[in-house]
Amino acid sequence: MNKKVCSFALCLIRHLQSCNSLVGSQILQTTRNSRSRSAYLGLNPAFTGRVPCAHGQHADSFRFLSSKTPLSHRDGDLKSVTEESPLSVPNILDNGAQDPFEDDAHRTYLDPTEEASRNEKTWNRHRLREFSILCDTKRLHTISSPSDVLDLCGSDSLSVQHIKNSFTAMWLIFKRMKDHRVKINYEKQLMIEHQYFENLCHQAILSTHKMSPSELAYILLYVVRLQLPQSTMLVQTLLTFCQKHLHDFNVSEICVLCIALEGVESCDNVDSLRRKLRKQVEFRLPEIQKVLHLQVLMNFVGQDAPLSLKEELVKKALAMKDQFSLPNTHYMISSLAAINMSSLPLLTFCKRKLIDSIHSVPFWKMVRVLNACYRLSYQDEELLTAIGDYFFHTLYMWQTKRVSLLLHLMGNLGFRHVPLLDAFAEKIIANPQALNLKDLEFIANVYSVLNHLPEGRSQQFLDALNSSLELYLPHIAPSNLLSILYSFCVLGFFPSVPLEKLMNADVLNELLTLGKPNVEMNTWKLNKIKLCLHLEKKSPNMPGNADSIDLVTLPEASVSSPPDVETALKILVEDPTHLQKGIQLFKRYYLDFLLNVDGEQKKIVPLTYTPVAHNNSQTKRVAVLCCKASYFALGSLHVLGEQAMKIRHLKALGYHVVLVPLHKFSILDVPERVSFLKNQIFFNGSSSTEEQE
Repeated sequence: MNKKVCSFALCLIRHLQSCNSLVGSQILQTTRNSRSRSAYLGLNPAFTGRVPCAHGQHADSFRFLSSKTPLSHRDGDLKSVTEESPLSVPNILDNGAQDPFEDDAHRTYLDPTEEASRNEKTWNRHRLREFSILCDTKRLHTISSPSDVLDLCGSDSLSVQHIKNSFTAMWLIFKRMKDHRVKINYEKQLMIEHQYFENLCHQAILSTHKMSPSELAYILLYVVRLQLPQSTMLVQTLLTFCQKHLHDFNVSEICVLCIALEGVESCDNVDSLRRKLRKQVEFRLPEIQKVLHLQVLMNFVGQDAPLSLKEELVKKALAMKDQFSLPNTHYMISSLAAINMSSLPLLTFCKRKLIDSIHSVPFWKMVRVLNACYRLSYQDEELLTAIGDYFFHTLYMWQTKRVSLLLHLMGNLGFRHVPLLDAFAEKIIANPQALNLKDLEFIANVYSVLNHLPEGRSQQFLDALNSSLELYLPHIAPSNLLSILYSFCVLGFFPSVPLEKLMNADVLNELLTLGKPNVEMNTWKLNKIKLCLHLEKKSPNMPGNADSIDLVTLPEASVSSPPDVETALKILVEDPTHLQKGIQLFKRYYLDFLLNVDGEQKKIVPLTYTPVAHNNSQTKRVAVLCCKASYFALGSLHVLGEQAMKIRHLKALGYHVVLVPLHKFSILDVPERVSFLKNQIFFNGSSSTEEQE
């Protein structure tokens, strides 16, 4: 009776662990603290060797999934395989998984009245049955561990199909373990140390000459995904045979090889195979019939491919655009970024298809699209507006970190979606305590880069961010504190308590110590913060040790003022001596042009008439800044981030700032340019940093 109960207990524990149940995880934790697994279960080792487990294997393969169980590495030719490296697991799990004990043969192992002993004939029947499962990929979910697969690989004459199915099955099992990192690491170590793993690798090496191109490609793919070291004989042999028979591979098999080589480091065999594959892409281009195959090959050839090949790939994609599904559409934008080809007709087609189905695009696919648009410098206001509108109307269903990431990516493209930014700010004002430190740092950066504060709620929004920051002040890292406060300063906000902490001697020493990472960037940000405090806050006493920060001057640089602007200004000024160009102000800021204007008489006066700051004279100093399109939000004249801070500082120094948007200015004729500058200089047409539509 005791043997029956023990048999049932073993099988039940195995089942609970394979199902990731709470009870199974508690058993797992308990066994970590046990000196002896057999002692914990009160079992006789001789008996456990005869007990059949849940999947028809001997109990000597019984595994307790504990990351703390010490395992000794085995010696042999494949010893290097045991080097630690995390598995690369896809983001999508297999769907439709069924109960591993679904059939009656498996249920019998959970029956406490079932006899524990089995004769050899019964074991052979289970082995054959389990091998049939291994050959049917639709039923691989009934195998819970790579070691179960290896238990079937003890023969000295494994077929090629058996070898391929074994590697495929082990990878699919790891793929199902995506969310269980401890289990992945433990099972990987068990796989490497399994008594038949070396035999499987050896049989694969001996069978390479009998493998078809498809078998070579897929076995290499799964060996690479299992992260076996590429210096092993198995990987190198597969690479060699793939090169030797590459001319026999069809387009689909070539695509599998391309995917396999994505995760392989450079070596002689790999580099040689990559070169031959790139030539094959050129020869096989007319044979490509599927969009997915084309996209895989585009990603493989990369941006280093010859321009002629890139153009042929784009031409082929345009010819196949009617076959594009929605996944093909957003993947095509990423593929164009991979070869660094900005094909406007192809991007326009993909954009329209994305806009029509924007609600069906998963979040991380949207992130990849925005990243690809940034890499291609593709700034399309229509596409970005559609994405922003979708998130604005569904804001309630998105996590804070996802919205802030999306706003950050849109900010990289220079796009400012005002309704979404305002609605998100209201959400933060309502519950600032819900922000974690990473979210807070990201949100402060997003709003400072875009130079955006919610209309009518600016101070409430800034106070909400500050209240969230003060919660983390006791234990915040100096680098995080500096990053957040720099974003606050860009927005013109100077909270006293966090600034006092930043200017603490220990914090400054941590940020400015030579040898520490990002010292130059930290120095630059601290200089900007000190300058903001000096010019904008105008406090007689600097917080903490701010006075100890030495202002770093910008290096001398040759500033080339735009000739179109200079010509129009000379026409307006009449006397060239009244115009100065290329000024470095206090070695901090560059001005394209400087002139003096008598505001009362509406005329330009000589530069020697520079007024004193406290004088009530109508004469004013005018700083003309020529701004590229990247200084403004996409589709508007709203100044972004640091350029807005520069304008505030120039105003604090007494300058009247005139912005010349070069992308708008260049399309005007000469009389229109002169009229534009006259309006800006004499009638304050662009004296503020507010948005100019």
